[in-house]
Amino acid sequence: MPANPQARNDDVRPFHGTAPVMAAEYRYFSLGRHALRAGLSALGVGKGDVVLMPAFICRDLLAAVHAVRAEVLFYPVDEHLVPHSLPVDDRVKAVLSVNYFGFPQALDLLRDYCTKSGAALIEDNAHGFLSRDEHQVLLGTRGDLGLLSLHKTFFWPDGAVLLVNRKSPSLKLPIALSCRDDRLPISFTVKRALGGIQNATGVRVRSASEKVARVVRSVRTGHALPVSLAESEFEIPGDPAIHCVSLQMLEKMDPTSEINRRRVLYQRFHRELAGWGIAPIFGNLPDGVCPYGYPFRADAERAAAVAALAQRHGFDCSNWPDLPSAVVDNAPGFYRDVWWINFLC
Repeated sequence: MPANPQARNDDVRPFHGTAPVMAAEYRYFSLGRHALRAGLSALGVGKGDVVLMPAFICRDLLAAVHAVRAEVLFYPVDEHLVPHSLPVDDRVKAVLSVNYFGFPQALDLLRDYCTKSGAALIEDNAHGFLSRDEHQVLLGTRGDLGLLSLHKTFFWPDGAVLLVNRKSPSLKLPIALSCRDDRLPISFTVKRALGGIQNATGVRVRSASEKVARVVRSVRTGHALPVSLAESEFEIPGDPAIHCVSLQMLEKMDPTSEINRRRVLYQRFHRELAGWGIAPIFGNLPDGVCPYGYPFRADAERAAAVAALAQRHGFDCSNWPDLPSAVVDNAPGFYRDVWWINFLC
């Protein structure tokens, strides 16, 4: 039982143990989709309004836009995942930028668009908790609003943050929710216990158990990994309140150690995969970047070989993202050949 299960979710600062977040206010949520929905509502985005987001995006993020009854308009990115043109629409109220895989997105084009249109800039930093840009500015703090997904960096029950970086009188933030203390899923408890054994002994017990689980899932469903369904573009699952255990873990995390671990892993895989016929998405690892994983382009055969190597090291490797249904049929090839080694453990 948490020491204070009724604690407000603004009692714990994000980036605990690091430099304070330069945000006017913030709110904790269970998932980034709940955080985005709350941010759009705070901006007054609703029916008849448009949210501009990259076409290279996970389809489930659209659920937050649909939850406020707004529409999505996509803009393209190039092979380096950089926006190169933005559609003009008088109804655009918010523009979403994405820091893919924890690397800072160039914001000049997006900022210029927002300045001219009056739209708010939302920095989606789900992949980049603990990352900084070339000016050592924490990612997620560079737009009007910022989004963090803590549980995508750390193996926690859940955890997301809405950052309000530039507060205005018209912004109507929701009341901070109390953290919830319901029983954690057995699967989380078992995976965490196996992860502890794996980290302490070096024996890949959790990796082995996940491999078995995928075989069973493949037999039952025909897919080794969970498949994103069309409903995910319209439904946000679960309670929006963050779990109290996640807040406890946030207070105890060691950001310096995690940043170092991820940077060492990135450089190790970069060396090991040289000459494998794959193309890293990013040519180098800038100072300040805490990588979400190791992203690369490859055909299915080479990606399978990389996945086998990753598994030997105890990590997953998969294709990313599950593209929106409005994008997938006409998506360019370079939207489909992105893979990544996930550093979550």
